[in-house]
Amino acid sequence: MTGSSKQTTSSSSAPWAAAQPALKQGIGEAQKLYNNGTGAQVYGGSTVIPWNGDTQNGMDVTSRSAYANVDGRGLSGQYQGVINNGGYNAGQLEALNNTRKVANGSFNINEDPGFQQVVDQATNSVNGNASAAGRYGSGTNQQLLGSTIGDLGARQFQNWQTRKDAATSNLFNMGGQGFNQLGQAYSGMQAPAQDLMKVGSMNEDLATRQMNDRLRVFNEQQNRPWENLSRLQAIASGAGQLGSTTTQSQPGQNPWLTAAGYGATGAGLLGSFF
Repeated sequence: MTGSSKQTTSSSSAPWAAAQPALKQGIGEAQKLYNNGTGAQVYGGSTVIPWNGDTQNGMDVTSRSAYANVDGRGLSGQYQGVINNGGYNAGQLEALNNTRKVANGSFNINEDPGFQQVVDQATNSVNGNASAAGRYGSGTNQQLLGSTIGDLGARQFQNWQTRKDAATSNLFNMGGQGFNQLGQAYSGMQAPAQDLMKVGSMNEDLATRQMNDRLRVFNEQQNRPWENLSRLQAIASGAGQLGSTTTQSQPGQNPWLTAAGYGATGAGLLGSFF
């Protein structure tokens, strides 16, 4: 009678034998790297790109131009003058005053030297014709002269009224134009300050990026040693998880020997004979 056999399973946490030399070498190299600080170094230089030379030159030109045209200097003074004049420059203000004078004036035919010249020419013409006809100084002559001068006066009044109406309309339009130019003058006066703020914003952006870069270096200096330690632990943990499980067969106790009283010792001594 032969003895029975059974399956036994044994587990080992040891890495695979063939891999052990490589694992030992890897752990040793990792320890060296960790001790030497390799991988834990932090780049301490700046990663911020500074202004390009052309950009810096453009910013300098913008700043100089802006400072030359603020606080009453340069264009800002001219714009302030426009604002003080109600939205007009000197030439426009002069035209406005002339237009206002016509629009607000009253008709006085005697104040027009040109009209008097026309009257004199008409008088000479009427009297000359009457004299040639032998009627100078007659009632007909005087009536014709009065009618001619009256027509000239009426036409002169109509012309004046047309000019007055046109001046009133132009004055209204010029008022609107001046109001619009007030805003334009104010915007123009603010333009240098806005340029300065743009340059300032660019410098603030650069300063912010430089500060963030310093914070990056600080944070990496704080975290990199811990990251390096985690790498070492990960290698060691990975090596510990490379154990293997083996299954093998071996003979169990012979039931005949057990029944005969030999027990486990007998099985060990006599098992090879069965």
